[in-house]
Amino acid sequence: MEAGLHKAELTFDYPALAGWRWPAVEIVGQSPGPRLAVISGVHVNETSSIEAVIRLQRMIDPQKLKGRISIIPIVNLPAVPLRSQYVCPIDDKNINFSFPGRPDGSFSEALAYALLNDWAHDADCFADLHGGDLCEEVSHFMVVQRTGDDPFDQRNLAIAQCFDAAIIAAIDPSHMDQPARSVTGRAKRRQFAAFAEAGRIGLIEEPNVAYHLNGLLRLLHHFGMTDSAPAKTREARIITRYHWIPAPVDGFFRYHVEPGQKVAKGQLLATAENTYGEEIARVSAPEEGHILWRITHALSPRDSFIVGLGTKA
Repeated sequence: MEAGLHKAELTFDYPALAGWRWPAVEIVGQSPGPRLAVISGVHVNETSSIEAVIRLQRMIDPQKLKGRISIIPIVNLPAVPLRSQYVCPIDDKNINFSFPGRPDGSFSEALAYALLNDWAHDADCFADLHGGDLCEEVSHFMVVQRTGDDPFDQRNLAIAQCFDAAIIAAIDPSHMDQPARSVTGRAKRRQFAAFAEAGRIGLIEEPNVAYHLNGLLRLLHHFGMTDSAPAKTREARIITRYHWIPAPVDGFFRYHVEPGQKVAKGQLLATAENTYGEEIARVSAPEEGHILWRITHALSPRDSFIVGLGTKA
């Protein structure tokens, strides 16, 4: 490909993906270098991350770029008409937890497989941007998949540190034993990835857009693809356990914590009321840690996840 910005539509030759075409962009630099693959829109309401990917296309000068940036701005195309939260409406699966996928699987599984094995198989890094579906508020954090291979894990951690995160969740190697995030699918192949979270209730908000966009710009600089990058303002806290805290009852929940907040063991996270305004349950922190995200909608059914908590083992 000649240097410049090239627009195309991608297709993948798997039965479950027949008939679908993904708008994509290739930004090819004047000089050879690494390849960064970037996706957003695995969850279509996480618009701050999608906006960051759209802006990136306008910011990069191919004449000054070393290497190539490959972009798919909207991964979960079937979710767009309904603004589906979390899942792909074709198979009711969460693409985010379908990696590494299967070539003979359902739509979400086949797409996860195609992204890793066809589209980004030779990418030096795979960046997957998330955060802020219609009923959630998410702190500025990263997810890193630990493998037990220390040199690899340290390089992956350095990639995550390109983003100005408040928290880095370095999750346990046991996640590699089951379908999981793209960062886990890449780690199974010993390939590098960045997985960024930031956003709120489907809104495009500048602090969240800047978190994603500046993180990508630092990532390009980290790989030697550009000559400069925005400065960071903080060092992230690293946590090693990610708790998904469920609602203990069907209820109207009132939250007492905010994303990014440090909490003590036993601290009140939320109270649940019935429709008469009577308190029926309390949710407390099982350990000291930091709030990764919380649900914003007051009504939650029993066993649905309402708070993400990061702690140290």
